[in-house]
Amino acid sequence: MDFSRILTAIGSKRIGKLFIPPMFKDLLKENAQTHKKLGEIPLLICLEDKNVTCEEYILALKKMYGLYAALEPMLEKSIDWNAIGIDFNQRKRLPMLERDLKKFGISSDKLGGIEVCKELPELLTLSEVLGFMAVIEGSTAGATATAEKLAASKLQLRPDNGAEFFNNYGDRRNEMRMNFAKAVTEQKVNRDEFLAGGKKAFDIFYAWLAL
Repeated sequence: MDFSRILTAIGSKRIGKLFIPPMFKDLLKENAQTHKKLGEIPLLICLEDKNVTCEEYILALKKMYGLYAALEPMLEKSIDWNAIGIDFNQRKRLPMLERDLKKFGISSDKLGGIEVCKELPELLTLSEVLGFMAVIEGSTAGATATAEKLAASKLQLRPDNGAEFFNNYGDRRNEMRMNFAKAVTEQKVNRDEFLAGGKKAFDIFYAWLAL
């Protein structure tokens, strides 16, 4: 996955007419070392290869599933998302991963056999939660770049045959990023806590995916 594009969309100063606070860019700046190491993980590098094998791809999907199966339930109950104008259901990646895995014969009864991340971070404030979520939302930019390479690979993977997760929001990706950024700007976010939450997200992504 091309992690050089993480936070590119929500990290710019403006998305359309929407001003984005500098702290979005600061997330990437302050986690530059982890960001770089993410881009060097073999599991993710293979997804950029036009000769990626089916076995390699399924392994990557399972690792992503194991991460999101832990993160999404934690994040969903961490705050009242509707109260800040975010429909969390629209942002779930886990259902996409489940559908992708089923395309490769991993049925619902076999999902329970996939190892799930157990070392979850503690997010104590709204600002920490939003910082953590900002990294996940920003990662959709890198996922989109990966989706393009998967479509051009020998596997020719697209949303309808096993790459829905990497295509994430599809044509709505800019709209979804804008909506998230807008919701964050409307909150009284503590910058230090926001960055702390973002660091926790970068750290857990690396710790899990580098295993």
